[in-house]
Amino acid sequence: MWLVAATSSRPVAVDFRTESVLCYVGVGMRPFAATGLTGIRLPPASDRPPSLLTREFVALMTTAASFALGMGAMNALLPPFVVDQLGGSEATSGVVMGSVAISALLSRSVLGRVADRRGSRRLIGVGAAVSVLAFVMLVFVDSVPGAIAARLVQGAGGAAFFIGTTVRAMELASHERRSQAAAFNLISFHIGMGTGPLAGEWVTGRFGYDVAWLVCGGLTALAVALSWTLSYRPGDPDAEPSPLIHPNAIGPGLVTLFGVVAFNGYLMFAALYSDEIGMDNVGPVFMVSSGTMILARVLFGRVPDVIGPIRAGSGALIMTVVAAALTGLWATPAGLMVGAALLALGLSMQSPSFMVLAVDGIEERQRGSAMATYTAFFDIANAMVGPVFGLIVTASGYRSAFLAAAASAVVALVLLQGFIAPRWRQVMAVTA
Repeated sequence: MWLVAATSSRPVAVDFRTESVLCYVGVGMRPFAATGLTGIRLPPASDRPPSLLTREFVALMTTAASFALGMGAMNALLPPFVVDQLGGSEATSGVVMGSVAISALLSRSVLGRVADRRGSRRLIGVGAAVSVLAFVMLVFVDSVPGAIAARLVQGAGGAAFFIGTTVRAMELASHERRSQAAAFNLISFHIGMGTGPLAGEWVTGRFGYDVAWLVCGGLTALAVALSWTLSYRPGDPDAEPSPLIHPNAIGPGLVTLFGVVAFNGYLMFAALYSDEIGMDNVGPVFMVSSGTMILARVLFGRVPDVIGPIRAGSGALIMTVVAAALTGLWATPAGLMVGAALLALGLSMQSPSFMVLAVDGIEERQRGSAMATYTAFFDIANAMVGPVFGLIVTASGYRSAFLAAAASAVVALVLLQGFIAPRWRQVMAVTA
């Protein structure tokens, strides 16, 4: 349902299906936030952003959710597997979890070009197939180096899959729904990341780790099959190659690097932290964080499109600072649950906001390159957070680690406001 509130010469469109408010200065113009709503009338059909939830977008979300089920189970199962089955320490577990970033980081620049020149569907299918191999390897692992090798394989596969799905989501969205498309694509991953740990712990408790890895591999194989339901959208193999490292994405990537430290640390160490504070089952914590993130992105997915990615990203970083500090200071099961929910709420607006910053002002044929460069900073964060978080935990405990994560989010906020915001406003002034 659409209503429009007139404010002098500027109509404001309100989409009650997504609880979003847009202001237009004429047909075809970009939307912006508005205040002071007075009258009400229906807008012309040409002013309504096209619906995002098409058949193909739903198929994309289903594919991503199936893939993420296996990845979510791995996040919960691999740290205790390394400690209990392979004889590693908490620091060793962090190295294993963080090693995924090495292969992902090394492969992303090439994968971005593949998306631009060969199409995103190919990346989705190949990425999922490579990740199946990683789970098969885990069945035969009997040492920490073997676990690292499997994690390296999964890193390359996961990088290809994530770049492919992110680029395809942008391809399927209108300009007015880019943040919402990024948010909904990420929702699919968090559905899997939230339910995967519960399912993985259940399977492991009854059948052991080997069966759990095979089940995860089967879910990832299902994603391979589902990828073929997506339409074939070839890139342009004859076009000039896009940059291996896209300069437009470096700034947003640096903000992300410091902004995701708290959530990544929570993902990697929640299972071990829960044991320390007397929590028997970490599954509900993952469910709360993923449920919060899903709800926030459904309700507020278009907020960065409406108020702008700088404001939305700044609010998200402030929430992350509060959440990380709370998690470190309130070291109880209740504190972990509340902190997980608030961390998820902060992250829910970070990624959609900064992804839009990474592609604003560039050609569509370079989106793959920009997304590859931007998401590479997730890999750098993963590579840093595991070992650093593990060392801080070993030296000073979990409280100090989460307080350090809060300080990292403060650095991200300073970078966003001091360096990224002025440049983004200049780009928007030129393209308006």
